[in-house]
Amino acid sequence: MDTLFAISDDELDQLEAEVNTFKVVPRPRDTITELREYHGWTLNKLEVLENYFVLYRRVAGGGTYIDAFAGTGRGTSIRNGEQRVRDGSALIAAKSGAFSQLHLCEKDSDSIDQLDGSVATLTERQIDRINIHNGDCNRIIPGLIDSERLDSERPCFALLDQDSTQLTWETIEKLAHWKAYEPPPEGQGRPKRCKVELWILFNSHQVVNRIWPSDREKHPMPLGVDALDRMFGQRSVWFDLWEAGASTDALVERYKERLYDLGYQYVIPQLIKDPATGRPQYFMYHATDHPSAISLMRWAKRNADGYENVQLPGFEI
Repeated sequence: MDTLFAISDDELDQLEAEVNTFKVVPRPRDTITELREYHGWTLNKLEVLENYFVLYRRVAGGGTYIDAFAGTGRGTSIRNGEQRVRDGSALIAAKSGAFSQLHLCEKDSDSIDQLDGSVATLTERQIDRINIHNGDCNRIIPGLIDSERLDSERPCFALLDQDSTQLTWETIEKLAHWKAYEPPPEGQGRPKRCKVELWILFNSHQVVNRIWPSDREKHPMPLGVDALDRMFGQRSVWFDLWEAGASTDALVERYKERLYDLGYQYVIPQLIKDPATGRPQYFMYHATDHPSAISLMRWAKRNADGYENVQLPGFEI
């Protein structure tokens, strides 16, 4: 968030008051079918993103948005027995007006077709800012950075919301190394320059727990060696934890350490649960260089219906 200034509690309260006066625009119904079904925890996460971009636009707008797994653009949910269409992350970002360019990556060809249809429902101004990329984000994102198509002088927010373990560590490194952190003069005020802000899904409970068995005698190696190598970059990063008999909690902490090693000033992991059952699903890591981003994300989470608002980690900073 290169242009963010340090936000005080009073200023954040004022922003919240202004946001609460905004007119809510009803979402149009359409006839899109066969969309992805959004579970409760996904709906809550999307609401957090929507809240966050409202404030992001006001204090750091005009930069780049990267969605590594854009999907169909919309999904369905069931509430009170009624099926509803809900904007996904890509449309939320496009409608927020927070970004001058948006790069949407999607590998699945059927999802791309539906994403094209979802984007076509937007205004001409919104569509003009969108670039859709059909392919593996682990190839597309490095290519975008190397092509210099992205504006390195403006803020950049990357949503790395994978379904499983598709995201490679090399892609995270490429994003993190694209822009360097420059601290504020004499250690006070806002940073002169920030790295790409990341919101990353780490699929701890839905996948990693299954490929990291606790019975070492029965399983001399994890069930998902290749997946772990892909997630962490190389085997030496995680193999000591396996040899020590560590639980998946240690992998969660190691992932956080790896993000700090990339130079981020703040890395906030949060466990996401099913709001209906309380069952853990995965972790979302927020990596940023600007303390104001922490305040904005905190506000976005606390104002999301049904989100895990109690004991949010890391906000003592």
